[in-house]
Amino acid sequence: MRPSLLPAVAALTLLTGAAAAGSLDDRIGRAMFERLWVTAPASTQATDGLGPLYTARSCATCHPASGGLPGGRGRPPTPGDAEDRGVGFVLRLNEDPVYGRQFHTLATPGIPAEGRVTVAWKDEKVAYPDGSSAVLSRPDYGTADLGYGALAGGTSLSARLAPAVRGLGLLERVAEADILALEDPDDRDGDGVSGRANRVGGAVGRFGWKAAHPTLTRQNAEAFSLDIGLSTPLFPDHWGDCTPAQVACREAKHGDSPQFEGVEIPTTILALLDGFLRRLPPAGGDAPDDPEGAVLFAATGCAACHRPSFPAGGEAVAAFTDLLLHDMGDGLADAVPAAEASGREWRTAPLWALAAGRAADATGTNGNLALLHDGRARSVEEAILWHGGEADGARGRFMELPLSDRQRLVRYVLSR
Repeated sequence: MRPSLLPAVAALTLLTGAAAAGSLDDRIGRAMFERLWVTAPASTQATDGLGPLYTARSCATCHPASGGLPGGRGRPPTPGDAEDRGVGFVLRLNEDPVYGRQFHTLATPGIPAEGRVTVAWKDEKVAYPDGSSAVLSRPDYGTADLGYGALAGGTSLSARLAPAVRGLGLLERVAEADILALEDPDDRDGDGVSGRANRVGGAVGRFGWKAAHPTLTRQNAEAFSLDIGLSTPLFPDHWGDCTPAQVACREAKHGDSPQFEGVEIPTTILALLDGFLRRLPPAGGDAPDDPEGAVLFAATGCAACHRPSFPAGGEAVAAFTDLLLHDMGDGLADAVPAAEASGREWRTAPLWALAAGRAADATGTNGNLALLHDGRARSVEEAILWHGGEADGARGRFMELPLSDRQRLVRYVLSR
């Protein structure tokens, strides 16, 4: 088979040390984002190394295009459809001795997959003070058809949904000092909100559901390792998340190559992918002015964590996050910590990825969205009602609003 142009260009870039110019960088970076990786050995060493255990064959599989741009959100399995695995939907584990950090439902030929994910949903009614109500769906995650025996007794399961990866370059430019200035771990101002930064190896984490990665490069490298099973200089194990108990997985052929730094994704190629993602703009563009919505957003307390603006490299970034960890209460808690983040803590999610929700109806309750870390919330309203812990006050103030104001606040969030 004739090698494709991309590996040839990538290899030339790596060997010469010359950075590709402008648009060529983006073309290679996007091609790497969309690359469907294959099992080793393959006809070209620049395309193989998949697995042996994996969740997806490409970055774009978990972060599909939407609105004409790559890097969108995933979605959870469809309730009632046992065959639907969702998109960019995985189970994280708290270091199971056999199954590792992530439960993998796919594997290369000759290697047993770890099993399949099960989800049972239970509806819960929430009553508003004005007599109206909403229905939340609580997920119960499990596993079936296990390929390596039972999970350890203390293993916990926590679902993760692939978030949108647009606008991350802007968040990376926010100074650590500006993030740390917002910390209030002891709630000195008495507002019930006590956010803190996740410190990762001496740096401030800002990426991922629990802010476990301080840089985009590290986040991408871990995704290559956990999700696709590809090695990088930061995560050099060519077997990805295979544990010592999974002997055949550890001994399977891999795509490490001397000319590619002895890994499957060398530094230069990782940098081209990073650069492509850094230049992806956030979804939605300019949001319309809505002074009344902004007032409601602040008055309920939503803006205490979802800060409307952040300085980043000399410009104001309207990401609606403080990049801090917050205790979100029992309803959203898991038992899978990350760096210094506990099972109850989650990083404030940016709201600019909700631009796709502009097609929703006026109240945002049409079920098209998949919000929170596992996609359980089908609307902005449901996402707010799941908030607890430090967000108890904001949730309560939202529930006390008249219906028209609740709808206005939801429209404001969807328009960001």
